[in-house]
Amino acid sequence: MLEKAGYMQKAKAVTIDEEGLPTEIIELVIDGKRFGIVLEDLNHAIRGKISARTFQLRLNWKQYVSTTAGLAYLSYSGKALNIELMDGNRYTVSLDSLKSLLCRRSSYAPVARLPMSSAIKYPSILGDTQSILATC
Repeated sequence: MLEKAGYMQKAKAVTIDEEGLPTEIIELVIDGKRFGIVLEDLNHAIRGKISARTFQLRLNWKQYVSTTAGLAYLSYSGKALNIELMDGNRYTVSLDSLKSLLCRRSSYAPVARLPMSSAIKYPSILGDTQSILATC
């Protein structure tokens, strides 16, 4: 059973990207920490073309993207978007609820924590060799 860890929502404030330009993001709140995914990159990740970078968000009069915190990518089944953070934590959100959020039929999409045993089953895409060594 998956446990709820947070939610995704459309950003309510204008977000400034790395180049200083305003951009649309999806805000990701996990365990009280705020992250962001650029909407255009998220659409590509949903289609399975690329992985989308997940940024930490910071506030200084306006909302800014900060350092890269992880990646978001389509799951192996194609029914969910998995989010893998640099600290090793992994989360998932169903594509149905995410698409509902993007089409504005709902105001948020719940995010669930993936169990740690799945990290051993599927090696990390961030190059974490510990999960690969754990299977040996």
